[in-house]
Amino acid sequence: MDITAGPMTDITTVASPATAQPAVPPILFTKDLPGPLSLNRLAAFGTLHKLDDSAGYWIEHSGTLYGRAKIVAEVAPFGTVVCSMTAAWVWLGDPDFPSTIDVISTSHFRSASVSRRIRVFKRLTLPEQIIKLGGLPVTTPARTACDLVMSPEDIPDPSTVNALVCQLMSAYQFRPNDCLQIVKEHRHHKYAGRARMFFESVQQEMDEPALEQCA
Repeated sequence: MDITAGPMTDITTVASPATAQPAVPPILFTKDLPGPLSLNRLAAFGTLHKLDDSAGYWIEHSGTLYGRAKIVAEVAPFGTVVCSMTAAWVWLGDPDFPSTIDVISTSHFRSASVSRRIRVFKRLTLPEQIIKLGGLPVTTPARTACDLVMSPEDIPDPSTVNALVCQLMSAYQFRPNDCLQIVKEHRHHKYAGRARMFFESVQQEMDEPALEQCA
């Protein structure tokens, strides 16, 4: 199934709420527990991953695409599209939750969420570059890869970007040429030139073995 296609695609059928609704909330807050030490105890047992001293998410939920989407939906501001590092976490998963909550929005958010800054990107986003996953609007894997490459140079570091982009391409079966088309639509972006060179280089590396076979 090509999940990168279609306007504002809704793939909730991959894990529908009717069949995959968590038995417990995606995120637990200290106010939901018997005492302030309960969060630490659950984390020590390996049942829960702490986000800060007031909240944490169930490890079991973070092991599925739908579960990660539900976790992020609890902490991302309403009316935003999750992108960049946070979107990569939704698509791929990782032991560590991102240090910021990255969203596309025209608003500015002063307050943090679970002790994480809301990092806002005001970028052109076409409907076909957004998927609704379990009710969470998130950039498609290909668009997420582009956003990662077009991030400021120090956030995240290049080696992390390279690894995440390769993982996204492998997991969701899109090619650098798909990303080059997206970069073309954002050619006025500050880092569009760098992104174009990156994906052209990756595409060339992928094409070279085929050229050698034909020689």
